[in-house]
Amino acid sequence: MQLDPLPSECLVDQSLEIRVRGLPAGAPVRFRLYNSGFDGSVWLSQAEFVAGVEGVVDLSLHAPTSGSYQGADSMGLFWSRAPVTGQEADACHDVSTDPLTVTLAVDGDGNTTPLRHSIRRMYASAGVVSRDVREDGIVGRMFEPAGCGPHPAVLVVGGSNGGLFWSREVAALLASHGYAALALAYFAAEGLPPTLDRIRLEYFKTALDWLAVQPCVAPEHIGISGVSRGGELALLLGATFPRIKAVVAYVPSGIVWPGYPPSGHGAWTWGGKEIAYAQTLTHAQWDVALAEGRARPDSFDWYFIPLQDEAYAASASIPVERINGPVLLISGKDDAMWPSTELADFAVRRLQSTNFPHRFEHLGYDGAGHGIAWPNVATTMTKFKHQTSGEEVDLGGSPAATALASRESWTRMLAFLDEALRQSA
Repeated sequence: MQLDPLPSECLVDQSLEIRVRGLPAGAPVRFRLYNSGFDGSVWLSQAEFVAGVEGVVDLSLHAPTSGSYQGADSMGLFWSRAPVTGQEADACHDVSTDPLTVTLAVDGDGNTTPLRHSIRRMYASAGVVSRDVREDGIVGRMFEPAGCGPHPAVLVVGGSNGGLFWSREVAALLASHGYAALALAYFAAEGLPPTLDRIRLEYFKTALDWLAVQPCVAPEHIGISGVSRGGELALLLGATFPRIKAVVAYVPSGIVWPGYPPSGHGAWTWGGKEIAYAQTLTHAQWDVALAEGRARPDSFDWYFIPLQDEAYAASASIPVERINGPVLLISGKDDAMWPSTELADFAVRRLQSTNFPHRFEHLGYDGAGHGIAWPNVATTMTKFKHQTSGEEVDLGGSPAATALASRESWTRMLAFLDEALRQSA
């Protein structure tokens, strides 16, 4: 029994061909993939197969007979990992203490030598240089790709978790694909507001101006990428600052919403004034709407009912037609955090009605939740305590559908940026 060659290091977003040869026809074989979590936990996935007549098991072609995922999937072991304890964790006795290193274990029927192979999965490829940024009042981390510049650049902003959550990993991966990328914090970091409350858009102008004068950056080829409330922000910044030539918005909203946690104020300001925002129904209003039959239980009608007033929705709608370049929207149709597909469609309808001169596309994925991001990471943990508010939240979607959406949308996102920023350079 032997594994086809696998790398000892690769980028997180690289898909692998996992294949075992030399098995007796019909022999059982078990695959396990495990790693340490950043909190010291053990994450494990496993799948059992039966070798075909040629003595081969190919994860891209063969479906497991049982295990953590179903159907043929070359990276099923990666996204289906979940925390384990007790005997399952103890069985991963050779787990690396490095959370970025996964161990692939392959065990046959007892008559073959077990196989082990470790892979360190990196966010930044060789040659990427990064540094903390604490200049002009901005807080972030800059990633510069290998090779001579100037390079197209992307400003990356996370969502309501604050800090550099999400943005740091995305920026590192984008730099690995040839973009200068600034992961920018805008609250919940040193010297910044503690929560998403009245964040000045002038702060982002400063960040864009700083990014444009970096020697590694092509100043006329800057885009922005954001997720969730950062997706809302990416659309808003694109509509405000012509320097931005492309917008990628993950699970976003074309409607502006208030601060989070609720403070009685807006999330964003410009020129010292709060940007107009919509509000969901209060708990009391929701109870009345349910009693009157105007709201459906277990629905997002608490978002939708106020937006049925067209004038009200228009007052809080982001003027996306002002964006100075193409727009890519990515959403999960089973998002349980907020109705990202419907909220993204507000932006789509506005772009359509104003004859937007640039390309725009909305990728809405059936069965996927709020956790669409880069591919090949675990998607099994959909419920957690929100880092900023302490609320119990649910990302929604199935792990398999969210993993598929992440893989497919990531490829299309990279192609979108290539066309929007690199090919026009």
